[in-house]
Amino acid sequence: MRPGVEHAGAEFSLNLMHNGATAAVASPNIALQSTSDATNSRQGPRSRRVRAINQFHSGSAIADAVTNSMFMIQALLRELGFESEIFAEHVAPELVGRIRYFREYDGSADDVMLLHHSMGHDQDEWILSLPCTTVLIYHNITPESFFDERSPFRHYSVKGRAQLDTFREHFAAAIAVSDLNAQELRERGYEKVETIPLLIDAARIRTTEWNDALVQEQSQVSTILFVGRVSPNKAHRDIVEAAAQLRAIMPSPFQVTFVGGYGEEEPYYLELRKLIDELELGEIVRFAGKVSDADLYGWYRSAALFLCLSDHEGFGVPLIEAMTFDVPVIAYASSNIESTLGGAGLLVHDKHPQAVAALARAVLEDRALRRAVIVEQRKRVRQFERPTLLDQLQRFLRKEGIEIPRPIAAETADGGVPALRYQVEGPFETSYSLALVNRELAFALDRANPGEVGLFATEGPGDYAPDTRRIAAIPGLPDLVTRGSKRSGADVVIRDLYPPRVHDMDGLFNFLHFAWEESELPAAWVASFNENLDGIAATSAFVAKVARDNGFAGTIANVGLGLDHVARTPRREYRGTLGKGFRFLHVSSCFPRKGVDVLLDAFAKAFTARDDVSLIIKTFPNPHNTVAEQIAALRRRYPDCPEIVLIDADLDAGEIVDLYHRCHAFVAPSRGEGFGLPMGEAMWFGLPVITTAFGGQTDFCTDETAWLVDYTFEGAKSHLGLFDSVWAEPSVDSLAAQLRAVHAATDDVRRAKAERGRALLEAAFTWDRCAARFAALETAVGAIEPASSGRTRLAWISSWNTKCGIATYSSFLVAGLDPAQFDVRVLASRDPAVIVADGPEVTRCWTDQRGRVDELIATLEQCQPDAIVLQHNYGFFSMESTARIVEYAHAHAIPIVVTFHSTKDVDTPELRASLSEIVEALRLADRLLVHGLEDLNRLRALGLAGNATLFPHGVHAREATDRLASRAALNLPADAPVIATYGFLLPHKGLEEVIDAFALLLPEMPEARLLMVNALYPVADSETVAQRCSERIKTLGLGDSVRMITEFLPDRESFAYLDAADLIVFAYQDTAESASGAVRYGIAANRPVACTPIPIFDDLGEMVHRFSGTDAHAISDSLGELLRDRALLGSKAEAQAAWIRARSWDEMSARLGGMVRGLVIERSIDQDGLIK
Repeated sequence: MRPGVEHAGAEFSLNLMHNGATAAVASPNIALQSTSDATNSRQGPRSRRVRAINQFHSGSAIADAVTNSMFMIQALLRELGFESEIFAEHVAPELVGRIRYFREYDGSADDVMLLHHSMGHDQDEWILSLPCTTVLIYHNITPESFFDERSPFRHYSVKGRAQLDTFREHFAAAIAVSDLNAQELRERGYEKVETIPLLIDAARIRTTEWNDALVQEQSQVSTILFVGRVSPNKAHRDIVEAAAQLRAIMPSPFQVTFVGGYGEEEPYYLELRKLIDELELGEIVRFAGKVSDADLYGWYRSAALFLCLSDHEGFGVPLIEAMTFDVPVIAYASSNIESTLGGAGLLVHDKHPQAVAALARAVLEDRALRRAVIVEQRKRVRQFERPTLLDQLQRFLRKEGIEIPRPIAAETADGGVPALRYQVEGPFETSYSLALVNRELAFALDRANPGEVGLFATEGPGDYAPDTRRIAAIPGLPDLVTRGSKRSGADVVIRDLYPPRVHDMDGLFNFLHFAWEESELPAAWVASFNENLDGIAATSAFVAKVARDNGFAGTIANVGLGLDHVARTPRREYRGTLGKGFRFLHVSSCFPRKGVDVLLDAFAKAFTARDDVSLIIKTFPNPHNTVAEQIAALRRRYPDCPEIVLIDADLDAGEIVDLYHRCHAFVAPSRGEGFGLPMGEAMWFGLPVITTAFGGQTDFCTDETAWLVDYTFEGAKSHLGLFDSVWAEPSVDSLAAQLRAVHAATDDVRRAKAERGRALLEAAFTWDRCAARFAALETAVGAIEPASSGRTRLAWISSWNTKCGIATYSSFLVAGLDPAQFDVRVLASRDPAVIVADGPEVTRCWTDQRGRVDELIATLEQCQPDAIVLQHNYGFFSMESTARIVEYAHAHAIPIVVTFHSTKDVDTPELRASLSEIVEALRLADRLLVHGLEDLNRLRALGLAGNATLFPHGVHAREATDRLASRAALNLPADAPVIATYGFLLPHKGLEEVIDAFALLLPEMPEARLLMVNALYPVADSETVAQRCSERIKTLGLGDSVRMITEFLPDRESFAYLDAADLIVFAYQDTAESASGAVRYGIAANRPVACTPIPIFDDLGEMVHRFSGTDAHAISDSLGELLRDRALLGSKAEAQAAWIRARSWDEMSARLGGMVRGLVIERSIDQDGLIK
């Protein structure tokens, strides 16, 4: 059993088996101090020697609170030089040898017996007959009112309190483990009472082994823990009711775990089970039962919150245990709980489920609040650590006149291992770049905080045993490793590992030292980052932007890396062959993102075999490295290829340094870099650097320090397979030109840039500077007040509640924003054709691109938003008005995110507009979001890559429906091929082409049906398209096979039609729009989708089928091919399902919400000292 489970339970069950009558027999008790001694000596009682101080408790059990308390006291007494044994009436089988049967006691008047009392028992006669001095240790007795009248617990509760009165005159003194217990003893006439919480050695349990497998099993969900036996006074019911309320407001998963004994047929347990079923909490609430110490400590280490709503606790050991493991505590202020917490934890005076749930959510989500709670809890826990308890025990013994054989001063007592200031976690002893970064950072932190830094070996999949020989070979590393430990509880825990596992970090501040190379992050990673991290320490501005763009809401700092380690690396000659003349050096893994294919092509274009140049490629064998084959293919294409030397082997660091010294320029046309260590190392050694003008390396590779290569954005083709992720595709021609430029430059020109680069690195990119930036990040995060984030006041500027695709887009994103985090005010266009009545959150304050935005600006002034989201369409605002909105936000330090639904210039008789007119204003926006790669490159071409982000369009995540049931409801043939279209009736949608294509297909498939679910749009062109479609259907004689639905339907009704289809078709012709919302409805129907081969559908990748062209014949041919081949038709289903999960509206809302809240944080905190 466990503390609070509670100790009385084991004793009760055993007492029932030995329920004999007892008689109160008076016996002499030798006082620790006679009355005359006390009154006659001003110097205090005379000391006397005591041979043994023993202990007794009626019951014992593994992992029982009182049993553990006795073991702890025994250890303290023996350390002080006393003999000490433990006796019990009921000795648990597992404890035979450690606890003796009480009848074996044969003590004398020279002994002291500490009698633990936690419930009534039947050994009155034995206690009253003891020949030794007796001291009461009172653990409290649960009042009988909490037990059923038929319960044996009630009987022993009454008896236990009666025994307090019976034994009072036989005790020489009393120790109460809490102030509540002390008060009760004094009220019962006890005069000599001391409060000493001799219950738990916090430092010991913190370092005791735990069940780490249990911790890992529970690591993916937040655990709310309560430890205590299942009994009415423990108020499990109140926790269950609070859990039901928390489920309604908590966006992320959680579980409630009750650790503690229970009987399967006990009325209270059955009552709880019934309540859990009624509230449908079976997947959330679990009973772990009685557990071992190892399991209990595992549960504590798994817990995100300890929730105690108990109506009675004599002390509440689990409260202190939870605080010992840095678990924030929320507790109801009953009985002794306030005294036990001692000002720590969060005390509630009302158990209303909604209030408890709201506080629980705040503790689970607000890292600053958690940190503040834990800091105070750590102070309280120190009062339960060994030096404090040892000092209190010695004071008590001296006060009672007992001579201590081996007294121990409090300041010399072993208080366990002191907490570290910093612990760096990840690989650290190998030549792996992550290992180098971790150890160099740890060394730098240790220089700033001597003796307070540790290293712990772990990787993304889990912990590992580091190579001790490698550790020993690196000066200074063994000391750092010795100080590190698993679950160290360091003030600051820093991790750098892959994959970036953060859910089990346990620092007051948890920072991820993070590098990344492409634009997309897995959504599950970001969710874990938001839940568990206090901040991300990015290796570059590029990485910082990627983290924010993917929805990380916390503090992000660009801390960079250091490069001065290379200056300490002794040079060692590389004895292999190097190329001729001017040597270009490339060092990398040669993974696809390293751009070696581009480098080879550019090198062959820039030079020939006749030129006195060579390219040295240093790599190492790995599955992604195909450079040897690429070189062979290059030589076949370019017979006059210049000299290329491949070093495909591991070299030690000294040999790499030698390559830097013996080559003349460094070239790295990378598609993506988180920092670019090789570029930095080469620059440190004075080499001219040629690299892509995008990525982490551009923090130090600028036009002033390097030769930059132009690029365009392309879909990333990394092994991660992330949808819509992009990287930079370096231009072969630009790279060739830069290779020639560096080769042709004078020594003075090359040296000037190289020296500027070296100066920048020495000033900003040393490991000591990196460590200082971590300290600055800690300061910035530490300045965030608990519960200060509040709701973000968000002004959302968009069409709204109308028949408009952007209005629909906005409604889905806003609906997915957490109302506990956002207070959204919609600033919408004036439009009389609203679908339903506007809500109070809507203010209509602008017209269209022909109108002014004075009223909109005035509304912004009035509502004082924390952030602005602007949905841009050329028809909404003129270029001048768009610029004015952005400039207003910038001038008032309000983060603004602009979403472009099209970036292509408009040049029509009605409207001419180009974003190029307002580039300088757009540069002031915090983010420019686009839905497609073409738009992203258009912004790049305008010089806006720095704040441009590809933000995919969302999609409904629906369960697949039964096609046959849908057809039956619509009176459609069960076996006929059914094609559907969807979206507004507009000229560019290609609906007439679909009708013609269907007519061409019909002779082959006469039973086929076409469902055209295309609503009229409130413009004249829509009526015209509808009329032409109707006429074409009639002319082609398709009336029995085609059904047109032109009403604007609710989504539920629209999907009822789409669910009946075999294939949903989007035959758009030319359009300036960058993404289609309608096609996402088709995908959400979980049916195959086919589209025309135009850019608006490029963001869908492999999720859809593509027609061979846009005309009716091409569409008809593709339709026939797909409908004839069911395997081909369904071949996209798996990719489509994965894409839907990744692009659901909930996911996209969470991503946008995190981005916006993070941008607000960036404006509100000071990050002096970080790389700008």
